[in-house]
Amino acid sequence: MIEPIPRRRKTTVRLSTVMFAILVAVATICARAAGDKKINGFALQLVPSQNAIQRGTPVWKAGAAVFVIVTAVNNSKKTVHYNLTNPGFDWEMDVRDKSGSPVPETEEFRKMKQNGSFTVVRNILVTLKQHETSQDTIQVNYFYDLRSPTKYSIQVRREFPEVGKGFVVSNRLDMTIEQ
Repeated sequence: MIEPIPRRRKTTVRLSTVMFAILVAVATICARAAGDKKINGFALQLVPSQNAIQRGTPVWKAGAAVFVIVTAVNNSKKTVHYNLTNPGFDWEMDVRDKSGSPVPETEEFRKMKQNGSFTVVRNILVTLKQHETSQDTIQVNYFYDLRSPTKYSIQVRREFPEVGKGFVVSNRLDMTIEQ
């Protein structure tokens, strides 16, 4: 015959289960709020840069080059390979203004896309082993019209078939263009 679980132990088990459920819910909400999506431990992180080399502040003067640094983080169990040829085509960018509306592409970027071909400005094969990172820089205002002084945001995504189906999505970076 099976003996009933003592009352105190039942309470501890229930409390542990409830605490675990709350922890999972909070972690899920925080991940969604950040807007990023990892696939099997592979992630993308965006940070602002004023000089295309090191991390900076998310504030630029109107007319200045607006750089972001994309860091690919491979915490998957696989070695990942990908090419870098032209940032406008390597990374799918979602650039929005302060009201959440998509920002128009620049004339240069539209022409690149209309021609059905693009200029290869580099030809880099990236190999990321487990626990390695790689960085790339995007001059956002070359591809999107950021001439108006206001607040913007950017998020990038890319498929990495070696780690799984779907897009790996970066955090959404808020940025300001000042007069």
